[in-house]
Amino acid sequence: MMVNEYNSIEQQLLPLQNSEGELRSVDSQVASASAEINRRQSLISQTQKDDAHMHKRIHRNENPRFLHYFVCNRDAKVERLKGELQQLEVLQKDLTEKVAADSAQLAQLQQRRNDVTQCVQMKHQLEGKSQQLFNQVVDAQPPTPALQQFHAGIQQQRPLMASEQALAQAVGNSVQQVKQGLNLFQQAEGLYRQAHQTNEQAKDVTRRERNVEGREFREECRGNDFAAQNAEFDRQRLERQERELQCQRDNLINQAHDVAMRAYQVISTAFATFPAEGRTRYPQLCASIGQVAFPRVEGANFNGALMADAIFGTWGAAMNDMTSGCKIQDNMRIVAQCASMTSQQLGLLAAVESAVNANVQQLHASISNLEQNIRTERQNMFNNVRAAVMAKK
Repeated sequence: MMVNEYNSIEQQLLPLQNSEGELRSVDSQVASASAEINRRQSLISQTQKDDAHMHKRIHRNENPRFLHYFVCNRDAKVERLKGELQQLEVLQKDLTEKVAADSAQLAQLQQRRNDVTQCVQMKHQLEGKSQQLFNQVVDAQPPTPALQQFHAGIQQQRPLMASEQALAQAVGNSVQQVKQGLNLFQQAEGLYRQAHQTNEQAKDVTRRERNVEGREFREECRGNDFAAQNAEFDRQRLERQERELQCQRDNLINQAHDVAMRAYQVISTAFATFPAEGRTRYPQLCASIGQVAFPRVEGANFNGALMADAIFGTWGAAMNDMTSGCKIQDNMRIVAQCASMTSQQLGLLAAVESAVNANVQQLHASISNLEQNIRTERQNMFNNVRAAVMAKK
């Protein structure tokens, strides 16, 4: 009975095979017709506005007031405007007729879409019933040795697939963290470059301040109080500028230091959370992962710069700028070295990730192949039962 019902459903499905394609075609036609109606309706609205405006223009020229009396050949202009008004009325009538025709066509298309939609729904219901009958017939038969073998293979492969996917996710998390650390080291290097540029500006200001200080001393010795006072003002201005640059420089150094510290922390977390299973399964690739000692950067102390400036003056500022410049150069070199080491570690992690992903893809292909074999074997079992039932008729 199930086989006969299955055959009956197959016959009912034959005329419904292309119903989805027909529905897509009708949907496209409905959308196109709706867009065309909207376009023409907007043209009708614009034409109505132009028509009202044209009536006002004709009325003003037929019943002149103020400056309209000075219009040359006003009667001819009125006739021309009336001709344009007639063209607008003809255009409006034509658009209205076309919209009415399109609306009728749209109604037909919508009705057709409803009919096709019902056909598609019926097709899906019949396909569901057909699949249900198919499964009932196949499940009622004893499984073949091939089907048992395929099911056993899937039961064996799926736990391996889950384990491999978990490993791939864990390795991927470590890769993302190391990438983040590399990006932070690069940001820190950029901040150190800005600090270096600011420090060079501070050196230039300190040199200018020392020159102005010497000029102030010479003018005082000469007794030129006005020039000495101007030099003092210049020196004070340069001193303020110098302290601002020193503060900006030390802030940049400390910002870069904080970014580098975050990079150390992120990379350390990446190495600590790297799965032990990956090291066990890929010992050669993982032998050097995490086996690095990053050099450390140093921060800056703006209070020390102020103290040196207050005690030793411009010479103290110059010494502080030189010391800061050396510190910046050292930190830039350290950060660049850390970025290079991180890049090497990232390459090793990427190699492990590629190996794990290759295994995932291989297992996925194996499971897909087994599932296809199961579908084929079940179809063969159904065909055999179907042939036996048909042979009895």
